[in-house]
Amino acid sequence: MALSSPWSRLIAHRLTALGVELHLVDLQPPGEGGYLGTGAASATDSVSNLESRVASVHRVLPPRAMLPRLIYSARALRRIAREHRADVVLSLYGGSLATTAYLSGFRPYVVYVVGSDVLLASWLQKRVSRVTLTAADAVVANGKFLAAKTRELVPTANLTALYMGVDVERFSLSERSAGSPTFVCTRGFLGVYDNATIIRAFGRLDEVPSGITISFLSTGPLLAESIALADQLIPASWRGRMVFSGGVSDSAIKDALQATSYYLSASLSDGASSSLLEAMACGLFPIISDIPANREWITHEKNGLLFPPGDDSALRACIRRAIAGESWMAQARISNRRLVEEHANIDVSMRALVALLTSTRADRNKA
Repeated sequence: MALSSPWSRLIAHRLTALGVELHLVDLQPPGEGGYLGTGAASATDSVSNLESRVASVHRVLPPRAMLPRLIYSARALRRIAREHRADVVLSLYGGSLATTAYLSGFRPYVVYVVGSDVLLASWLQKRVSRVTLTAADAVVANGKFLAAKTRELVPTANLTALYMGVDVERFSLSERSAGSPTFVCTRGFLGVYDNATIIRAFGRLDEVPSGITISFLSTGPLLAESIALADQLIPASWRGRMVFSGGVSDSAIKDALQATSYYLSASLSDGASSSLLEAMACGLFPIISDIPANREWITHEKNGLLFPPGDDSALRACIRRAIAGESWMAQARISNRRLVEEHANIDVSMRALVALLTSTRADRNKA
């Protein structure tokens, strides 16, 4: 796993809380930290908290070049797994991490695929994944759509669809005070999340309420470019109400969600988005891109608004409706919370994951 990954840390926390003896292996080359790389300080408390709870943490610093990186990482993983007499290796991501598990020779191993590792894989990555996911004792896919796409890629994989889920107690429903609409986006500044479409949509608005705020909480390689775009497109009269935080702590994300009215995501591709589910659990009204993974949760004009990916004009129309505050949106907030409670409770999901890991170990022992 990568300690810079919020969802990986979340799963690790939950497995530890359920009594799993967890030894974390962080396989990041020097200077790489995912999209949190430029805002790593925001994750410091979360990483430290996790390190204090798990059995051990091993930071492996492999070379940057892919082939030496895989060989180096695989040898390190094999050594660490054997030293701690691991029962199962769990790869929290497909791609190079699943390849590392495969090349390590350690068995059994389980792979949790989450989105881009399947949906955005190149032809070479897909060929490699057919090997690594077929050889895995089990493959877990974060959502029904992702499971279907994984099945297309690897028909013979031992596949289970299991939403990662969210902490429905921590991300609780909160009362919204009356007043001007507030919008939040928690997606990283990467091309796949297309935050530029959100900025362009707001730039196309003719009128905005005096108290409107739009908050981008995350960071990423395209942050500076996105700020420059906002400076160019957003009128100076209210540019100060579009805020770019540059990365905030996990607790600050929760606080922002519980104080905001509308959730925005323009993602071009996704698995089951934890960011969306967290927002729904807190009672935000979702305005999100019309992609298959989002349609698992949101029906247009029933419990949210969908717009074609990359279409800032359509998003502008959705934002206008949010500003108007159509009456049905209040009920959608409540029904969305209930939907997450019933189908994406991380406590239920992680117990199912522990059961799968336990059965995987038992099946290997029998063999």
